[in-house]
Amino acid sequence: QVAADPRGEVDVSNISGDIVISGWDRPAVSVTADLPSNTQRVKVTSDHGRTSICVVYGRSQSCNSPGLSEYRGSVRLEVHVPRESELDVSGVNAGITSRGVSGSQRLHSVSGDVDAQLGSGDDEVTSVSGTVTLQGSGQAGTLHVTSVSGDLSVTDVAGELEASTVNGTLRAGLSAARHVRLNTTSGDIDLKAGLASRGTVETETVSGSQKLTVSAPAGYSYEAQAFSGDITDCFGQRPDKSEYGP
Repeated sequence: QVAADPRGEVDVSNISGDIVISGWDRPAVSVTADLPSNTQRVKVTSDHGRTSICVVYGRSQSCNSPGLSEYRGSVRLEVHVPRESELDVSGVNAGITSRGVSGSQRLHSVSGDVDAQLGSGDDEVTSVSGTVTLQGSGQAGTLHVTSVSGDLSVTDVAGELEASTVNGTLRAGLSAARHVRLNTTSGDIDLKAGLASRGTVETETVSGSQKLTVSAPAGYSYEAQAFSGDITDCFGQRPDKSEYGP
């Protein structure tokens, strides 16, 4: 355990295993590690409002760079941070869980799942093949989420959301949305959103299906286009059809 700035930055990295982050009301960072081998140790440094946590292998002084003979399996890190900390967390084959942190969060994993509660800051979450599940606080902010093959689920978010995936399913629920942009290649999109004044929604997919449920206090205008798919709505409007095109 080390003393930390209540609004400082906390960096955590781990190759394989789990990273569990919890916010608390103390000016300190506490780390508990489950190490499967004596060739592994946890390195914790704190300087100028920034606390860094990583796994060190063998005699190496650098983080997350094991040799073949030094790698002995997954490491579980449980980290308590001041509630208003700014997080920067990265893993390769490591799942990331975050609870009770109100500062901005940057969470990155390759094949591990990401499950996080977000505060009202500017947040960024990326994954290649892991499932991403995010729950907002209902306060306006900015959220960027990307994945390749993992599913994305975002709820209780307000403000701005940009999310994209190649073939994963994208589900999002927003209130008081100012700007929403969702993009997939073959994945489906399921959006439920309440628009703020002058709010906008842009969605696009190549071969996936889309279901959009949108409300706005003063109403809204909309435009939908499909090349080979069907368009249906709940307003009784029928789409114009072309014999040779969309």
